[in-house]
Amino acid sequence: MPPTPAAVATRRFGAVDYVNAADIASRLALKLTWLERGRRLSLSGAGARADLEHDSRDILVNGLRVFLGDPILAAGGQLYVSRTDFERALTPLLRPGHGVASPGAPKTIVLDPGHGGKDNGTSVNEKSYALDVARRAKQALEAGGYRVVLTREKDTYIELSERAVIANANRGDLFVSIHFNALPKDKKTSGVEVFTFAPKAQHAAEWWSLLRKDDPHLETTDMPINRFDHWNVVLAQAIQRHFVVDLKTFDRGRKLAHWGVLRGLNCPGVLVECGFLTSDVESRKIGTSGYRQKIAEAIAAGVRDYGAVIEPARAKSSAVAAAAGRSVVAAER
Repeated sequence: MPPTPAAVATRRFGAVDYVNAADIASRLALKLTWLERGRRLSLSGAGARADLEHDSRDILVNGLRVFLGDPILAAGGQLYVSRTDFERALTPLLRPGHGVASPGAPKTIVLDPGHGGKDNGTSVNEKSYALDVARRAKQALEAGGYRVVLTREKDTYIELSERAVIANANRGDLFVSIHFNALPKDKKTSGVEVFTFAPKAQHAAEWWSLLRKDDPHLETTDMPINRFDHWNVVLAQAIQRHFVVDLKTFDRGRKLAHWGVLRGLNCPGVLVECGFLTSDVESRKIGTSGYRQKIAEAIAAGVRDYGAVIEPARAKSSAVAAAAGRSVVAAER
């Protein structure tokens, strides 16, 4: 395990600790460039870039939309990002593996076809399409040498919490829950959303969109899945990129949620809303086996890309740990 980085300086706004963007740039060895002094800036370096804007949670990181858990704030001519977003959203995307241990290369992938049995989801098509995509993704991943487990093999109902139990019992290294979206009376909205489980004290995307006052789902402690927040985000963007680039689907962003299917996982996991069954255009595509095959391939490609990120991060982590060990031995002599 790499040594724990020194604590970053924080500033309190309301009940939330924030970090100066300049300190983030220094900590992650990135260049800070003001796009609009005191309001908009970019952090860039080593092929990574994040564009930050005052009073926004909807930002671009590596060209893809990311919804933060707290809004970016401006004070004294500087921009501030909440400490939680700095550590669990920006760092994984701008410097994967920085300051955290690598979970190791994934070997067993658990695919969770959403809904099933008495639970149709948005419609009877959602549970059927989700299972079809999972079967296709399973075949694609197995061809690449992965062991793949499905939480359901047929049209059966499984409790949300039980799906995590299945993943843990099979020693899953990654978990992907597959779903399709819907908006009643809206035939135009389309696109992909990839969800990770919200860290403690952060609201879900739904809470922000509805501007609720009280949040009954707000977690006061980290859940098992939150141990992997860094790698959840890496996996989410890897899959998100293939949907946006390969399928040319509208990017609705990486978002936070309190999904019960993810809460109890002992491995990194995400939930993917693969498109809208209420969209006239997108639903027609989803209804074809050819497009569902492309969805499956996008998921499989995202898993492979995640593995490609893990390997150098793991090697670096081992090298840093070894160097730290040598320093300790030298100091003791």
